[in-house]
Amino acid sequence: MEEIDEMTKSALQEAGNIGMGNLATALSKMVSREVKINIPTVEMVSLDQVVKEASEGSQKSVVGIHLKITGDVTGGTVILLPKYSAFSFSDLLLKKPVGKTNKITNKETMKLKEMGLRMCSTYMSSVNEFLGTNLEVSKPEIVVNMDGVGSSVKEQLQSLADDFIIIRGECTIPTTNSKKHFNMLFEPEASDVIMAAVMKKMTG
Repeated sequence: MEEIDEMTKSALQEAGNIGMGNLATALSKMVSREVKINIPTVEMVSLDQVVKEASEGSQKSVVGIHLKITGDVTGGTVILLPKYSAFSFSDLLLKKPVGKTNKITNKETMKLKEMGLRMCSTYMSSVNEFLGTNLEVSKPEIVVNMDGVGSSVKEQLQSLADDFIIIRGECTIPTTNSKKHFNMLFEPEASDVIMAAVMKKMTG
C-alpha cells in the first residue's frame, strides 16, 4: 500500500478542517445543540480495515450512511453511527427527549438519511470551494443492522478500490451519547487530481 506524500496530506487535512467546521454548523442547526469536532486525520487504509472498524468492538457501527462521490474524482462518503449514537441522534432530529428511542424504525431511518445528505452536501461544497474542484454527492443509501454494518459497507465500496485515501472526522454533542464518525474516501488515483487543484490554488 502506497503512502500519501506530506503535501497532499496537508492539503486534504486543511480541506477536511474546513469541511468539518461547516458540517458541524449544519448539524448544530439540525439538532439545535452545540456540536464539537476533532481535527481530521488523513491516511491510506485498506477496504478491509474500514470494514473491520465498522464491524467489531463495543463501538461497532449499526447505522451506515453512504453517498457516492462523482465529478473530478470518484470515491464515497461514509457516516458510521454506533448504536446509542444512532438512538440519540434520532431523538434530537425528531425533537424528542434524548433516551426515548430504543429502536430504529422507518421514521428514524428517514431522518438519519436526510441528515446524511445535508451533512455531506455541506462538507463537499466546502471542499469544492477550498480546492476549486467539482465534486458531487449522490442520494444517500442507508443500512441499519444491530449486528454491525461492515458487510454492507464492503458491498458498497468494493467496486471502487481495495485501498483508499481517507479523511476521518468525528462530531460529538456534549451531554448526550451522540457521536458521529465521518469518513470521506477517495481512490488513490485521486491524489493527482487533488494535488493539481492544490498547486493551482497556490499559484493563483
